[in-house]
Amino acid sequence: MNEENIARTTDPATAHLPLVVGVDLGGTQVRVAVLRGARLLARVSWLTGEDPTPEGVISHIMRGIRQVLNEAKVTLDQLAGIGIGVPGPVNCHSGIVFSPPNLLGWDEVPVRDIFSQEFKMPVFVENDANAAALAEYMFGAGCAYHEIVYMTLGTGIGSGVITNGKLLEGVAGMAAELGHMTIDWQGELCNCGHVGCLETFASGTGIANYASMLILGGMAQGLREFALEHRLHEEQVPFRVDARTVALAAEAGLPAARDIIIRAGEALGMGLVNVIHIFNPQIIILGGSVVQIGELLLEPARRTIEERAIKVLHEATRIVMAELGPDAGLVGAGALIYYYKRQ
Repeated sequence: MNEENIARTTDPATAHLPLVVGVDLGGTQVRVAVLRGARLLARVSWLTGEDPTPEGVISHIMRGIRQVLNEAKVTLDQLAGIGIGVPGPVNCHSGIVFSPPNLLGWDEVPVRDIFSQEFKMPVFVENDANAAALAEYMFGAGCAYHEIVYMTLGTGIGSGVITNGKLLEGVAGMAAELGHMTIDWQGELCNCGHVGCLETFASGTGIANYASMLILGGMAQGLREFALEHRLHEEQVPFRVDARTVALAAEAGLPAARDIIIRAGEALGMGLVNVIHIFNPQIIILGGSVVQIGELLLEPARRTIEERAIKVLHEATRIVMAELGPDAGLVGAGALIYYYKRQ
């Protein structure tokens, strides 16, 4: 079996792959694991906390790495390296993180150098969505393909593009921020500082913001009452709901909530039309908590694609759900070692 096939085997228990450590650093949670391929041998996780500064978080991650190594009965000299997935923007060439919106104080932090100096081994740092894309490419829904677009819809929208079997990096190592493509150039302000991004429509935050705005304007009849009746939110000023509440209300048949989810689905479809036209991928893989809403979100997305996409391009692209679930970030962080070591 050649190196390419070893790295892309769908068998997560393969003995051919070396042991690695994966770190999935998020604005809400940090997870660390010892892996062999997609198999997690030991893991630990904790909340990022109210003060996610580099000093506190990095030292905690270092302790976490030592903890999982101890639990897995693995020594540092048995590892091929450490992979770290972080929220963008991050330069994958230098391993420097540049002010992620959900990690305050992380301005030009040399994450790769800090960890390589501490553990004296190869360390690779990558955008967390790129890492998850690699996980699906090597071990999940993308195993049979070389032209892949991965999108994860959660609090925000992350993405990774693989073309000819390689991550699309761009000149600064920050390519494929597909959540920030402009859907409406006169639209709502996004966390990135611009307006009308796909993320403002189809992310969990975007759905929650739009629903809360409608409630404030008296235009989401019954949604506030639904949330209070089902004890999903406490009374507050201004009253806000989250995407999960909107999805539950839509599932219960509340028209205002259904309209909000359909709007998000149509925006997602428009974003996918752009992806199909720009990248002409074999497959688009969708992951994240928002796509778990299901057909109420996905049906208007498919309908928009049917109506708006160039037929020959649309017909060349499969759209599927991610297979690795919540472990994609961790598996992808570990997969960075396999990927970059063969480049």
